[in-house]
Amino acid sequence: MKYSQLAHSISVALILLSTQVIAEDSPSCGEEVCDEIIVISAEAMQSPLSTVTDPKQPRQPLPAFDGSGFLKTVPGFTVTRKGGSGGDISLRGLGGSRINIVNDGKQMGGTCGGRMDPPTNYISPETYEKVVIIKGPQTVKYGPVGSAGTVLFEREHYGPEKGEISGRASLTFGSFGRKDYLMELTAGSTDYYWSLDANGSKSDDFKDGEGRKMQSEYDRQSVHSAIGWTPDEDSVIELSYGYSSGSAEYADRSNKARTIDNENVTLLAKTAVDHNTLKAVEFQLYGNENDHIMDSFDRPVTDINNLPTGANPRRTNVGGHLWFDMELAGNWSAMAGIDYLDSVQDMRLGKSLDELKASQYSDIFSKENLGIFMESNHDVGDGTLYSGLRWDQWQTKLHNGWAAPDKQNARDQDLFSAFARYEVTYGEHTWIAGLGHAERIADYWEVMRAARVLSLDPEITEQLDLGWMYEGDIKLTASLFYADITDYILIDMQSMPYARNINATLWGGEATAAVELPYALQWVTTLAYSRGENETDNVALGQVSPLEVKMALNYESEDWMLGALWRVVDKQSRVAIGQGNIVSQDLGETAGFGVVSVNGAWQLNKEIKASFGIDNLFDKNYAEHVSKSGAGNDLLLPQERTMQVNEPGRSFWVKLDYQF
Repeated sequence: MKYSQLAHSISVALILLSTQVIAEDSPSCGEEVCDEIIVISAEAMQSPLSTVTDPKQPRQPLPAFDGSGFLKTVPGFTVTRKGGSGGDISLRGLGGSRINIVNDGKQMGGTCGGRMDPPTNYISPETYEKVVIIKGPQTVKYGPVGSAGTVLFEREHYGPEKGEISGRASLTFGSFGRKDYLMELTAGSTDYYWSLDANGSKSDDFKDGEGRKMQSEYDRQSVHSAIGWTPDEDSVIELSYGYSSGSAEYADRSNKARTIDNENVTLLAKTAVDHNTLKAVEFQLYGNENDHIMDSFDRPVTDINNLPTGANPRRTNVGGHLWFDMELAGNWSAMAGIDYLDSVQDMRLGKSLDELKASQYSDIFSKENLGIFMESNHDVGDGTLYSGLRWDQWQTKLHNGWAAPDKQNARDQDLFSAFARYEVTYGEHTWIAGLGHAERIADYWEVMRAARVLSLDPEITEQLDLGWMYEGDIKLTASLFYADITDYILIDMQSMPYARNINATLWGGEATAAVELPYALQWVTTLAYSRGENETDNVALGQVSPLEVKMALNYESEDWMLGALWRVVDKQSRVAIGQGNIVSQDLGETAGFGVVSVNGAWQLNKEIKASFGIDNLFDKNYAEHVSKSGAGNDLLLPQERTMQVNEPGRSFWVKLDYQF
């Protein structure tokens, strides 16, 4: 590997740091969330292959209003910049449906053919109690396996321990007209409860480090409510409803998202069971619908023969799961389950908003999935063996009018996924070794780029994951992975059709070091690196982010916290122009950059907290490698438009939290 001199120096510094012995004890999270640092800027891993974190804590950069902005703070994740909203996440160089996003047990995909609404766009992180990130194909429980990983946004489903009303409210104000609000309320008793959360976020177009406006304004509101019955401390029946609505502009295209709406309803029931083998049962049934209008009706007409057009795609999902927790022996527990998903996408078109809304929908793409799985953990020697096996039966179809004539437009597929992982702890050291196998069908966006033909073979990932964690005077965590991907589905905009199967390999890893220093200081360093090879074409795999290092120094007293973050990203010279995934393709080589940000927080009392920050303190002008092209930014003249959508320049923000 060849690094720039700066990135190489930082890597050496991380290694040297790991050898220090600091007299003070470092906090240990175990399986819980560390919350000593009020503003999170460099998320340390609690385990080599997983992270459990609190989404209600303020974060830097500017606290995220959707799931992609939240995940950007976790080592291994990057976000494709399109504007101020709708960012698409990538984990270890893999994006799109290779990452399984589970919204409180529900599968919820985007519907826009241009990825204006990835699934994280519908998630307001602060309204969840916990986010769990599982790297690699190391679980089969949560629906079709994410070959890159699985992200769980989870809510609590129990009311207050005694009759009471509790809640929280927050306001966020920032540069470029950023305004957020959030309100959460829970009321009830030990038997019944009602919860409500409402939140919204809006922003004007931001400016990059050179003062150029990036087309990026957005406005979004959402509400979620649930009623529940808890007959005992191990049982709950809950009915919930959620709705969100928004609009957005993007710097990578002229079309605007006039509407980005979602509506969902969920029934959840779970209970403990007093049986020799069966210990708990959980049942969930849900339905959700995305409704999205994208158009250029507001743009000036310069050519009467080229009138603006609009489209209104929708996606409707109906699904659920049934899980059984079992104890098969004294040191062997397991979960078996079945899950189902029926997803239909349709669309209507028009050359004006009135014509669009008067048109009839026609089906585009549908898929049906039935999955059966079993996961278990078994004490073996001094450690624990975790394993799982899953079978997925898929039925996919391209519908008339959208499918290529006389081609393969319907397909049935049986796919299998599995993993085995051994974890053992000796003293202050924990070692992890895992093997994962994941099989993935082509998603809607890949099929449409394959000339609207169901011709792509399933993508098969075989992955080795290794991890090590040391919890002593300092906390060190490291993970390595190697993935061999057969029939990787590549998007290549320089070939026809644009989607085809290749063979690829990916390898890399993440590392973190957290050190408690004298004078109430804490030092946190994180490192992430991935390298991909397109073995078929003998070129680099497109859309793989370069080496990234974060270094955070925090000071915390009883009431105050101050912090500084230096994020350094290496240049990326390993590119494949025009190749990548459904989100974006390589545009060219990108320069490295370093960005400094500062933050602080004041705990006024038990109920009130204020946090603040300055992102990109020195107003650096830069763009991420995985960004989209800025050619669609209508706020600039054509000669001023950037190759990639630049990141925001210097930004100020302040957040007020009240908890009762």
